[in-house]
Amino acid sequence: MVSLEALRISPDVEGDGAGVLPVPRETLAVMLAHVENDYPNEGCGLLVGADGRVAKHFTCRNASETPRTFSEVAPEDLLAIWDELEPNGWELLAYVHSHPASPAYPSKHDIHWSQNWPGMFYIIFSLADRERPIVRAFLIEGESVAEYRLTVED
Repeated sequence: MVSLEALRISPDVEGDGAGVLPVPRETLAVMLAHVENDYPNEGCGLLVGADGRVAKHFTCRNASETPRTFSEVAPEDLLAIWDELEPNGWELLAYVHSHPASPAYPSKHDIHWSQNWPGMFYIIFSLADRERPIVRAFLIEGESVAEYRLTVED
């Protein structure tokens, strides 16, 4: 397992990019462990919270028919998460997934599927370099991709 210290976080964003997305350190560590555990397939999960603040990370099963190149949250996982949103005052904040062999940037598939999740961030881990993985965050609106800088909160 790669330590959180080896993870390159938003390495190409100078300043705040299009904006900032804060993520608790513990949540980031759990997300990294999950996508590493699912390697060589894409791992996936969801971040939920309120007012743009992360409250919880849900690890999900990848139900894609091509899990090495695409991720899709298993429907039963999504339903279970959905049941927790309203009682807790949460909303879906981010779709988290990995690219086992490609850059941490939205693929054409990601951009297409993001249309089903308007206003949600895409957090992508690249595991192409297993010793020094990268994580980046994006907001996709139509064909427009804006990168946000991830910040780690203690």
